[in-house]
Amino acid sequence: MDTGLAGKVVLITGGTRNHGRASALAFAKEGAHLLICTRRSMDLLEETAALAAKSDVRVVTDRCDVTNESQVNALVRKGITEFGRIDIVVNNAGWRARGALLDITSESWNATLATNLHAPFLLCKSVMPSMVANRWGRIINYSGIASFRGASGATAKMACEGFTRGIANAYGKYNITANLIGPGSIAVERTPGQEIPAGQGTATENIPIGCRSHTEATN
Repeated sequence: MDTGLAGKVVLITGGTRNHGRASALAFAKEGAHLLICTRRSMDLLEETAALAAKSDVRVVTDRCDVTNESQVNALVRKGITEFGRIDIVVNNAGWRARGALLDITSESWNATLATNLHAPFLLCKSVMPSMVANRWGRIINYSGIASFRGASGATAKMACEGFTRGIANAYGKYNITANLIGPGSIAVERTPGQEIPAGQGTATENIPIGCRSHTEATN
């Protein structure tokens, strides 16, 4: 099946592992060129790039703190310089403070909102002029079960849903779509400090099919 992705340019944030790496490899298999970034391990990002490049596509990597406006703007400029345009944006980078209201610090609250809400705003705002000029674009944001659990995670993801709808309504006339993906329970490798404490994870008996999914299933 022709997905129409061959030759498209896809920008993916948080491309070192899990959803980000799986998305990069899936797009590469369809013939899309990639601009992937991370604010952490460039070694892991280069691993993703090497795996994606096996699909005979061009892959550009960069370090970027997606909560920093100047770095986001520089990332978009790099993509347009390298490829001439950016067709698809996948706002994959995420962070979630765990716990109920009284357990969350102001720092964790702000970090969650910055990564899950402010970062997509910055990237979409930066890339939108190019998409409008080209009269084509695709925005993919992430929601998930965090939209219904916890204080900070739910707040950021619910807000991102409204933000995504706003983009779709305002820019659909330019052949630009914006969609929110809400994955279920997926077993992922977690950043140190974000591990799920024993007894607080999603129990498989509460999942209709009886098991959690894995990012490798996308490929």
